[in-house]
Amino acid sequence: MPDIVTNHGIIKTPALIPVVAASYGIWDKWIGGDYVAPWELSQGVILSLYHILKYPYRDRILKEGIHDVLRTRNPVYIDSGGFQYMKKGVELEPVEVLQYQERMGCDIGITFDFPILPDIDDVEKEARLERSIASANIMLQQKKTDMQLYGAIHGSNPREITDYMQKLDSGFSGYGIGSLVPRKNHLGHLVDMIHEVRQQTEKPVHCFGITGFPALFALSYLGVDTFDSWAYVVAAAFKEFVHPVTLSRVKNIKRVDSLPPCECAICQQYTHEDMIKADSDSEIILALHNLNIFLYEMKMIRESTRENNLEDYIEKRSQTTNKKVRQAFRIARDKLVQSTS
Repeated sequence: MPDIVTNHGIIKTPALIPVVAASYGIWDKWIGGDYVAPWELSQGVILSLYHILKYPYRDRILKEGIHDVLRTRNPVYIDSGGFQYMKKGVELEPVEVLQYQERMGCDIGITFDFPILPDIDDVEKEARLERSIASANIMLQQKKTDMQLYGAIHGSNPREITDYMQKLDSGFSGYGIGSLVPRKNHLGHLVDMIHEVRQQTEKPVHCFGITGFPALFALSYLGVDTFDSWAYVVAAAFKEFVHPVTLSRVKNIKRVDSLPPCECAICQQYTHEDMIKADSDSEIILALHNLNIFLYEMKMIRESTRENNLEDYIEKRSQTTNKKVRQAFRIARDKLVQSTS
């Protein structure tokens, strides 16, 4: 699995890219440097254009550039925000999205898309797929800088994925597969879709919004290069602590006497009491612990992949984790065996 080379460094794959928001609350403290930021712990960071344009950091980012505002020299992705805008019933012009991404100075932009949901009818689905393809192609044609551009891809089955990708122009730096979140618990579907994408291209593949540990193990095995995750901070908002051994969430940690032992840097510096207060600082501390667990597992997946023993690592790791880790991996392995037989 090749690394991803950007203007701000190399991303060693497979990698987890934390989602952040240039908004208010905890993000003010991170952007202000009060705590180590997710974009410094990880190999890169991904922001939604929706969460930039909606909040006051917009003007600073447009003027200073995203790297200077975040005070990072690590790679930055900017997603188009298509999913968030869909939920709000708002659309942006594809070329306008491209201009924002290039002006903000991100390393990798993702094309504006029109995600599909399981309950839409075939006519609407086809229309949204065609609009996403047209949007991607026009952005590629209009790109004026050396920013990398990933084509957003969608489909509800492998055949649609193949047809979609064949209609995209050549020249994209990589691809981001969306519309998976509504069916994220259907492991067989995820495996089928990712396997089909991987068969269509050798370029980097980014998977949007699929951050459960069973999927991270299985889809890394299938060749996904990067994932994004919002789960670390969402869990912290609900006072949930990601267990470093079982990878499950210890819920409502205000009511437990103690937390599981953890060797991450956050747990060596802060206490259980520091994580349960009703303030932004506690939420940040807990979120950083959760992120450290995600990043550590991805590091182990990456190292095992490079040593060609990922299968052994997953089998061993699944002995102490949720049974779905082994289940998802075996679905992925069976898919690969089936496709090569």
